[in-house]
Amino acid sequence: MARYGGEEFVVILPNTPSAGAVCVAQAIQAGVKALAIPHQGSQVSQLVTLSLGVASTVPRCGEKADTLLAAADHALYQAKLEGRDRLIPHPSA
Repeated sequence: MARYGGEEFVVILPNTPSAGAVCVAQAIQAGVKALAIPHQGSQVSQLVTLSLGVASTVPRCGEKADTLLAAADHALYQAKLEGRDRLIPHPSA
């Protein structure tokens, strides 16, 4: 896990199928929710919540990491559009 921007993080799960990545993302989301961290000033919730985008790939020769990052970013953007505090897997995940 690493910070990837201001309020964004990336979790890289090698050798993990899509369903496993979604399961890990759900566990992370539930863990943060269980902490019940106050989030004053939020329009979404009084507690800190997570919006997650999940993407998965089997690397192919010549494929760039940017493709996977773009897929995850698209899924994250969709989660935020749909109201935040949710997990959206990219269609390829």
